[in-house]
Amino acid sequence: MSVFKPFKLVLISFLIWLFFYVQISVEYIYNGSALFPITVLFFYILFFYLGLKTIHIKKYINKIKPSKSKIKQLLTILFIIGFIGVLLKFYIGFFKTGIFTAQNIFEKRLENMGKELSGGAIGIVASVMYPFSFIAISIAIYNFKILNKFFLILIILVGMYPFIEGYFMGGRSTFALLGTTMVFVMYASFFKNFNIIFLKIKLYGYRLVQIPKFLFKKKILIPALLVVVLFIGYSVKVVGDRMDRFRFGNHAIRIMEMKNNKWVKFDEAFKAEFYNATKEEQGKLIGIFSLKHYFAHGVIEYIRLVNHLDKKTGYYYGEYEFNVFVKFFKAVGVPLRSFTELNEILSRKSVYSTFWGPFYIDFGLFGVIIMFFMGRFVKKVYCYAKLGFTQYVIFYGYLCTIIITSFFINFLLGSSSYFLFAFIITLLLFRIVPNNLKIV
Repeated sequence: MSVFKPFKLVLISFLIWLFFYVQISVEYIYNGSALFPITVLFFYILFFYLGLKTIHIKKYINKIKPSKSKIKQLLTILFIIGFIGVLLKFYIGFFKTGIFTAQNIFEKRLENMGKELSGGAIGIVASVMYPFSFIAISIAIYNFKILNKFFLILIILVGMYPFIEGYFMGGRSTFALLGTTMVFVMYASFFKNFNIIFLKIKLYGYRLVQIPKFLFKKKILIPALLVVVLFIGYSVKVVGDRMDRFRFGNHAIRIMEMKNNKWVKFDEAFKAEFYNATKEEQGKLIGIFSLKHYFAHGVIEYIRLVNHLDKKTGYYYGEYEFNVFVKFFKAVGVPLRSFTELNEILSRKSVYSTFWGPFYIDFGLFGVIIMFFMGRFVKKVYCYAKLGFTQYVIFYGYLCTIIITSFFINFLLGSSSYFLFAFIITLLLFRIVPNNLKIV
């Protein structure tokens, strides 16, 4: 089985960030020196690499793979769990939060963002259950040859719910997280289910990636490009809606440059083009800039974050990054801090600060040791995925997304953690349920 090597994904993540950073039409401004934050980042990545090198695939070669019957049985169970979660999500969206019936979705989203546990106890249950619909669709993509076509279509329809909710919530992160994970699972599925020729892409003799050649055929390439164009158009629309909501209008650049005591400085050429453009063209210009900014600003925000914090040894030791699980305890009356309270240590809120920003908040310099063991963990999952274990192939697809986006965003933070929980439960089920179990 061919899957991406973990450290290769770190390199690709850096190259993607560099590509957008060098062409962004602003100068990012920050206080203090970048030396300490970048040094910490270097050691995070170094110890992650060292952790990877301590695990070898030979140890896992003789492990027994799950049987086809076991895969079908567990897929059915996971689908049912996810389906119930999706039904509960629809109930909450229509009758609790009102996101599916709101005349102005963006306004309703802003209103709900200010609330914790807006869906109540049912919302917590739904949030835990509905990610299993995505687990089911991932397993189905990898094992589609052993599934009934009707069941496969049903899994796909239910599994698309997270994308539907993401659209109504007006966010892009859900599309990025789940869409990229799905691409990695499909990539592994190609190797398993087809005999295909691959195009190898190299950088100075180092093979970065190999892509199936048939993807460059018109019947594949045109729909793929259409999806990219639609995503860009959707992103521009999201930014345009926000500009209209806050009435930025012709003052968008001036407001951005003034925000938090001058955090960016736009190029004069971009300013001239913006001020000479029509209102519609201005919206497109800011939308495209925002999309580039989405990829480029994380490293700078990480530098700002580290320079602003007082402690070098961490603050919350996991409570910040995995705060979504704290909600379970808050729901039963345990007096824990809300995410709003945890955010008080930040000078700039609601920004992406790479994968390592929230990680530094929790663990500081101690995170170097944690990254070493994280490297070991990721390499173990990689080894199982490389050998074709279904449960690890789909989980590794998720981890690949975490790694390849690490220079822009932390996909373990917030509601994305529900998907991590679903993947872990799936691994446990595959471990507990025997290969030869028969359900009468």
